[in-house]
Amino acid sequence: MKLLAIDTSTDACSVGLLVDEQILVDHRVAAQQHGALVLPMVDALMADAELSPQQLDGVVFGQGPGSFTGVRVSVALTQGIALGAGVGVIGVSCLQCVAQNCYRQYRSTHVAVSLDARMDEVYFAAFACDTTQLMQPVTDELLCAPTDIPALPALPALPALPEWQWAGSGAERYTALINGSVRVSCQPHAQDLLALAKPLASAGKWLAPEDAAPVYLRNKVALTTVERAAGKVAKAQ
Repeated sequence: MKLLAIDTSTDACSVGLLVDEQILVDHRVAAQQHGALVLPMVDALMADAELSPQQLDGVVFGQGPGSFTGVRVSVALTQGIALGAGVGVIGVSCLQCVAQNCYRQYRSTHVAVSLDARMDEVYFAAFACDTTQLMQPVTDELLCAPTDIPALPALPALPALPEWQWAGSGAERYTALINGSVRVSCQPHAQDLLALAKPLASAGKWLAPEDAAPVYLRNKVALTTVERAAGKVAKAQ
C-alpha cells in the first residue's frame, strides 16, 4: 500500500509517505508557513521514494478541527493531488491524530485532547486505545470554553487503573484548569495519520477527492466590534 498523508491544521506542518511497510516523514513546527512549505515537502518525500502521484493508492489528510487556514491548505492540496492522480482520499480527525501521537510517544491509553481554538475556546474530545493499538473516540468532538469541558468518562476498573492523560495546545495553555497530567509536544503528526488511515484504506473506505471537506466545529471566525471593545482578542487561524 502506498499512502501520502498531509496535515497543516496546527503550527506543525506534517507530511508522511507509507510505502508498503516503510514510512517516510517530514514534520516541522512552522507557524503560518504551511502554504510555502507543504508542497515542496510533499515533492521531496515523493522524490526520495521515487514515486509519482499516479502510483499512490490514495491521499490522507487532517480534516480538522484546527486552524481555519491550515485545514483549508491540507484539504485543497489533498484534492489537487488526488484529482490529478485519479485516487481517493481519507480524512482523519486532528484530535484523534493528537491522541494517537500521545499513545505512540507515551503509551497513554486514555487521552483527553484539547486544542487551542483561540477566542478563549478549545476543541475537545476524549479517546481510548482499542485492541489494535489505535485511539478511538469515546466522546463527541466539540468546541467550548476551557471551563465548560464535560466530565471525562469513567475509566474501566482495572488492577492498574489508568488515568486520563491530557494532550494538545489547549491542554498546555489551560493546564491550571485541568485535573490531570499533560503530555506536551503532542501535535497532529503524519505518522499517526497514516496509522489511523491504513485500516480504513484496507477496508476501501475512500472518498472522492471532491468530497474532501474540512471539519471546523465553529462557524464564527472573528469577534464583533462590541467583543473587541470588551477586551477579547481574536488571533489569526
